[in-house]
Amino acid sequence: MLIRLLYSLIPFNPKFYDISTNTPDLYGPFWIYTCLIFIIAASGSLSRYFQGSELLNFFENFVPIAAIIIYGIGFFVPLIIIIIMKCFGCNNSYISVLCIYGYSFSIYIPVVIICGLGFNFAQWILLLYAACSSTSFIIVNFWREMGKFVDKMRIIIIIVIICGQICLFSIMKFYFFEKFEEEVTNNNIIKNFNNTESNNTNSQGSWF
Repeated sequence: MLIRLLYSLIPFNPKFYDISTNTPDLYGPFWIYTCLIFIIAASGSLSRYFQGSELLNFFENFVPIAAIIIYGIGFFVPLIIIIIMKCFGCNNSYISVLCIYGYSFSIYIPVVIICGLGFNFAQWILLLYAACSSTSFIIVNFWREMGKFVDKMRIIIIIVIICGQICLFSIMKFYFFEKFEEEVTNNNIIKNFNNTESNNTNSQGSWF
């Protein structure tokens, strides 16, 4: 599994297909998805801490949502891909497709950890890099099978792969990270407003 993880972190690396096509596994993708779910929640908590938030229910609110999104995209998109491939005579199994697709998510793990530091510009750059790296890894390792199809069929499969990556990128950037940053900002505004009101009340009371 370690070698597969290392290979999956390298964009445009076709070697993963050679070491996984005969022995695909579900163990790696499952734990990559699961780690990513909890790392998203942990990064959210870390970002909130750095921004001075006292909200403590991030894990409770975000882990179920992250699980639905990551498991949904991670297991459903490969199902669409293999259905399309089977329609055109591909002999690959769902597990082999899921194996390649699942390991492509490994690049998001270090990226999401760094995104937890809360720098918006860095989040854009890192998440875009992860999306491009993951997409290139999937396409390169599917290319041998896609080479058997006509051009239109290859284009359809590539579009499905890209759409899945766009969905994942958009959800991470505009839902998870933007959402908890907005929650922290709103919480701090309310806290400052309450402190101001309390100070005004105390100031008025000091005149009597």
